[in-house]
Amino acid sequence: MIANITRGANPGNIGAYLHGPGTANEHTFEHHGKTHVGGVVMGGNLHLNGDLIPDFWVKEMRAAMRTRPEITNPIWQVSLRNTANDRTLSNAEWSDAGQTFAEQMGFADHPWTMVRHGEDHVHLVVSRINDLGEVWHGRHDRRNAQRACTALEEEYDLEAAPRRRQHTVKQTAKVEREQFRKKEADLADLREKSDEARKMYERIQLMFPGGPGSSKPRIYPPQQTPVAEPYRPTRDRGQDRGFER
Repeated sequence: MIANITRGANPGNIGAYLHGPGTANEHTFEHHGKTHVGGVVMGGNLHLNGDLIPDFWVKEMRAAMRTRPEITNPIWQVSLRNTANDRTLSNAEWSDAGQTFAEQMGFADHPWTMVRHGEDHVHLVVSRINDLGEVWHGRHDRRNAQRACTALEEEYDLEAAPRRRQHTVKQTAKVEREQFRKKEADLADLREKSDEARKMYERIQLMFPGGPGSSKPRIYPPQQTPVAEPYRPTRDRGQDRGFER
């Protein structure tokens, strides 16, 4: 089972799409033995099963949204689709699966409805704000939806759909700064050790020209001691010669 999640601000738009003919593929459902274009309510907590239009559940969601007008994108929507090899679930099975999914995701107490399109998929629409003004934030919704789909696959004996790789959660600025300081300190320590190793290598080269394994030490040339020159009397013009001036 594959979950595709979107968020929005207007339940009327998503309602018109779910109960309309669709765009990428045709929306159809079976009702009283006939095929109809659009979608039919097949679950939720608004007691509207069998409704063919979105007017009633859209009205309920807008009433709940008015309790917290400052919340952006209060509408949460997910499509649950079976794989090509899965069997066709009945309306009752889809209804139970939708209720299980809502409970596992944590929005079962918020206004939500489920619209079925054809045999292989349904759409769940949720108002993240309930009538009391409480907000379902839907944190980590994609990860949690994949877990819920895995549980439904096991419960209804469905094929395990491929899961998307989860993105790494972005670290806070404080954690990033601490990691940067640690890397900077490690780099400085590495540079200091490298400088000490270089100096040690230079000393070894001076002591053993043939390398550290050479047994012949470096022979330094003897220092030349300067020899004093013999005394020579000077005959400067200003030298005192013993004569009276």
